[in-house]
Amino acid sequence: MKAMLRKAIVDAMRAGFRMTGETGRRLTAEAMAQGDEVLLEVIEQVDTRRGRITLYCLGELALWRARTLLTKEPETIEWIDGFADGDVFWDVGANVGLYSVYAAINRRVRVLAFEPSASNYMLLNRNIEINALSDQVRAFCIAFSDRTCIDVLNMQSTQLAGALSSFAEAIDHEGRGFKPVFQQGMVGYSIDDYLTSFAQPFPNHLKIDVDGIEDRIIAGAKATLADSRLRSLSIELEANRSDYTAAIVRQIEAAGLRLVSRRHAAEFDNGPYADLYNYLFHR
Repeated sequence: MKAMLRKAIVDAMRAGFRMTGETGRRLTAEAMAQGDEVLLEVIEQVDTRRGRITLYCLGELALWRARTLLTKEPETIEWIDGFADGDVFWDVGANVGLYSVYAAINRRVRVLAFEPSASNYMLLNRNIEINALSDQVRAFCIAFSDRTCIDVLNMQSTQLAGALSSFAEAIDHEGRGFKPVFQQGMVGYSIDDYLTSFAQPFPNHLKIDVDGIEDRIIAGAKATLADSRLRSLSIELEANRSDYTAAIVRQIEAAGLRLVSRRHAAEFDNGPYADLYNYLFHR
């Protein structure tokens, strides 16, 4: 019976019918969770210690990200909870903006969210809009690297809310080359050049989640990392790439920041992302 109901919902959505109300949203979400090949629209609400967040989800992956906001990276949530009113948070590789929205909701934290994927950028802005945060959170569809240039975003997938893209060079989080399924034109900056070129608020807290070119972004942020106004940095790195990761840690610590933790959720102890950790640095 449930399978028949899910099929009926999916067929109805394909025909252009939209279910409304809480029951309709839940039934629609259940249909999508079965892997049916249809792009469904779900408005998901997440209750947090900061208040309720509303997230606009197109497709299964966006919905999964919304539902795991508080559990996928508990170390990131804990870090953001330590921000003070008046702080400035930069979210580099913001995806659909979960952490950008969480940082700003019911707090006086200013957020700059950077996301190069055009489809993710649309969802990011929709999440800012429906949470009435446009005065606090500003999103920019640009990439960061070690230099300012025009190049391409090499995408392993164009799925909404997808990740694993790489600016300028097609390399993944393990340092391996890949053949992109799509190359999107993109403007890239070094972080130092961006701050020199534009009157943007300087970050007190910086999050970098970019899947492959972390070394280039750090190389392009030497002055920013050394500035005492930057008080903390969280960067996702592949521990199995020992030489690569150790070199990045040395560069960050040479700028005056100290590594205080290396964590990921217990659910990632096994599987393809077992060696990915969020490295947290404080000044």
